[in-house]
Amino acid sequence: MLDKCQVAQIIEDKYEDEEFPGYEKVNISWEVMKRVLGKSSWKTALQNQKGVYLITDVLSGKMYVGSAYGKNMILGRWQAYIKSGHGGNTKLKELKAEYIKTNFRYSILDIFKSTVEDKFIISRESWWKKTLMTRAFGYNKN
Repeated sequence: MLDKCQVAQIIEDKYEDEEFPGYEKVNISWEVMKRVLGKSSWKTALQNQKGVYLITDVLSGKMYVGSAYGKNMILGRWQAYIKSGHGGNTKLKELKAEYIKTNFRYSILDIFKSTVEDKFIISRESWWKKTLMTRAFGYNKN
């Protein structure tokens, strides 16, 4: 009977700790992000923090720096990536959704309280773009 079985899908290893690990330890794939954003500990942690995040293309090495300060803060931005793949970002729109799902990892560079002014978050995002050179060698257009 076993000889009649076939492999239908190979699934990525389960993320070992689905409790929120702390902002400095977040480095997850698209698939893991899709799963953990529904967990209450992740929702609570990410919807209450503004911040700057990094998306890394593990195949090409290109990076994208983004910021989150709107509705639901980091949670809201990352939910947009789950929904569309590209989150509305110009250069990411050029990529196929399957490529993003397979090759992108998401991490957090800076976190700030919800009371920090948005313009400060934007200035930190710009600093990270310059530091990581994501406008010249990555997916940041602006």
